[in-house]
Amino acid sequence: MPSGYRPDRETDFAGFPSTTPIVIDNGASTFRIGWAGEAEPRVAFRNIVQRPRHRSSGETVTVVGDTDPALMKYFDCTRSAIRSPFDDDVVYQFEYMEYILDFGFDRLGATSEVGHPILMTECECNPSFSRARMSELLFETYGVPSIAFGIDDVFSYKYNQKLGNCGEDGLAISCEHGTCHVVPFLKGEPVLGACCRTNVGGFHITDFLRQLLSLKYPYHSASITWEKAEELKKEHCYVALDYMSELQIFKLKEKKKQILLKTTTEGRMRAKQRRAEEEALREKQEEERPEAVQQTPEPPKVWTLTAEDYRISIGIERFRCPEILFQPGMIGIDQAGIDEMVSISLRRLMEDEAVKERLCQSILVTGGCSLIPGMIPRLESGIRQFRPYLSPLKLVRAADPLIDAWRGAAAFAASSKFGRHTFSLADYREHGENLFHRYNIVYSL
Repeated sequence: MPSGYRPDRETDFAGFPSTTPIVIDNGASTFRIGWAGEAEPRVAFRNIVQRPRHRSSGETVTVVGDTDPALMKYFDCTRSAIRSPFDDDVVYQFEYMEYILDFGFDRLGATSEVGHPILMTECECNPSFSRARMSELLFETYGVPSIAFGIDDVFSYKYNQKLGNCGEDGLAISCEHGTCHVVPFLKGEPVLGACCRTNVGGFHITDFLRQLLSLKYPYHSASITWEKAEELKKEHCYVALDYMSELQIFKLKEKKKQILLKTTTEGRMRAKQRRAEEEALREKQEEERPEAVQQTPEPPKVWTLTAEDYRISIGIERFRCPEILFQPGMIGIDQAGIDEMVSISLRRLMEDEAVKERLCQSILVTGGCSLIPGMIPRLESGIRQFRPYLSPLKLVRAADPLIDAWRGAAAFAASSKFGRHTFSLADYREHGENLFHRYNIVYSL
């Protein structure tokens, strides 16, 4: 999504019947909202909130999503940090979540109460507290008649299953903004008791890249912002098939450069001495001229920067930062990598080896980090290390790792199964938050 993008307000909200569900993909990176049965979300923006002050009036305003640089020059953002309602893909800051929902419903065209059923995505094993607070917000603030929750990875897997990219039995590897998950599927249903999670995602890759570049170029640390690091990650980072071998290649290049500099040291010293002698001779000739006027040299008023001062070099950072998905210990997180999580998830399944082989022949990789070049070959290489010799293995990237979760949710909300997975405002008023503790609501298709 381009920086500074602001979605336009939809005008056909009143044309939809009150029974048509609204589908929300509440991702930690991007918020997407649209109507059930449609192929694309109507509105999409970054899931962030800022509260800067107006430079002239001093009034505090709330800015949701991406900001237009032409408008933000009128606001003081130095004391306004970017806030997110998420903490590792779980919503905790519901004050910011209300700002985001207000903006999302407004862009969709709602004027007062929403009045439509809601289907909202969430992460695996979302805490009941977070789900209860979200339901309270939707029921009490927006007056929705009913709500259903669903796992984004499940929706993405089922949508790609309809496209023929994966089968009924398989694995979903989701590399998301704040976390990574592995979810096994048996007969088309997710086995949540065997799913795995690691608290490393695309956010940590960007932040790690920003830290490395700030240490490498301390004079540019102020200009290496999180947004610039995110742009560099999308344009230049890749996943190495063999991390140590890739490091050796860069080590050899650096060693060749050092040897070259060492062999040319004498020549460079002679050239430097020759330039000094020429400069001394030129100054002596200038002094011997009769018309020469002795003037006191003035210090330069402007410090001239060379071309090198405007340029940074990215070397091993290109593949070192994405490597934390496979080695979280590089940033101090004592958890398994995503290739090892597949082995752990298979061990948790109380099934024979034939079933596990069938699962490994239908592995779907989704999420924003799956778009990093080299991700699929590296995952395949890592998973093979934990599988028996000559065991069959097939990995497929989702058709659209960013939007497939919303598309799957929109297709499910338009089906006849949707009504069986919702709970109404009357149920909420009767049971309150205990509804989520007393009843086992199944979030699958």
